[in-house]
Amino acid sequence: MSKIAIITGAKGNLGKAVTQKMASTGYSVIGTTEPGKDDQSGDEQVTYKAVNLTDPEAAHSFVEEVISIHGKIDATICLVGGFDMATLPETSHEALQKMINLNFFTAFNTIQPILRLLKDQTERKSIILISAKPVFEPDVAKEVFPYALSKTMILKMAEVINADSRKSNTIATVIVPGIIDTPPNRVAMPDANFADWVGPESIAEKIAFICGAGGEDLRETVLKIYGNS
Repeated sequence: MSKIAIITGAKGNLGKAVTQKMASTGYSVIGTTEPGKDDQSGDEQVTYKAVNLTDPEAAHSFVEEVISIHGKIDATICLVGGFDMATLPETSHEALQKMINLNFFTAFNTIQPILRLLKDQTERKSIILISAKPVFEPDVAKEVFPYALSKTMILKMAEVINADSRKSNTIATVIVPGIIDTPPNRVAMPDANFADWVGPESIAEKIAFICGAGGEDLRETVLKIYGNS
């Protein structure tokens, strides 16, 4: 029986690379996309489901459906997210709520029902979460306050999951990328040295390793993938 992976944001710039890599290692992937997206095509290794992950009921129903079909979830890779620039004095409640919804609640709403419904799954369950470099650099975080705060919440959620990992065999890993080499980032920073950035495929390789046999002994991992960015 193949291993099962949920990948949220599976058709984003990073999501496409991670989905392709996980499928190539033998995982059956169920990838989420935004509601209203027309292209839900997949193949025998990858299927797509449009889900509003900011809605806890929709997220719960999605997870419940995956479990009812497959009986387990071996890896959950939460890639949905967004970015906003503002200092703390400039940050509106709306901007802060948007970042928390996109970067924290999409992950929380996916993970919470997994922890509830699969508490008796004895096999290892890998959870991959994406934080951000400004979380570790206050001088940078002050310029992107709503984004950095939401990504800090991700880091703390991973710590809480791992505090119970010996009982649940659910292991949370936090990936902290530098600037990812994507078309939108190239447009936004056309004068940058793109060779210094981190390719989505490089991040995908590390995620696949963590979710594979090579990552079995890893615990409480915070993996900084900065390149030279």
